[in-house]
Amino acid sequence: MFEPSSSNVLLWRCKACGKEVTNRWHHFHSHTAQRSFCPYCPATYSRIDTLRSHVRAKHTVFLSNNHVI
Repeated sequence: MFEPSSSNVLLWRCKACGKEVTNRWHHFHSHTAQRSFCPYCPATYSRIDTLRSHVRAKHTVFLSNNHVI
């Protein structure tokens, strides 16, 4: 699914979309159907760590009331 980038030895080019990335594992998940849903708004993410960052940045009111995801 990936090949070495021709422009930078630290990057990999995705054969599915052409994007150049440093972390193949993280990017791979952007091509899967599995989604993590925000419990507070309609946002969805392909990675749980991105969802957690979203909740911390956008929904701090809920976190201050001891809601944990």
